[in-house]
Amino acid sequence: MNLTLMVKDNCSACARVERLLKKLINGQKEITLSVINIKDATTITTQICPALFVNQELYSYGDIEKEKFSAYLKKQYEQGD
Repeated sequence: MNLTLMVKDNCSACARVERLLKKLINGQKEITLSVINIKDATTITTQICPALFVNQELYSYGDIEKEKFSAYLKKQYEQGD
């Protein structure tokens, strides 16, 4: 599973989401996290940050709920996505 987090400079919500994602995926080799600054983005275009994409599909804008996203990751893992 590929997670892509779009961030921008001086964004406290971006930093919170990045920290949370790193904690949630710690040690899970089947999950990769790419953090891309919006000014360096070439393939994903959005004007809202943070923006989280799972396998190139938009999951959410803004902060994420730890429990909800953990359940989502578990479901995706069980489905083999």
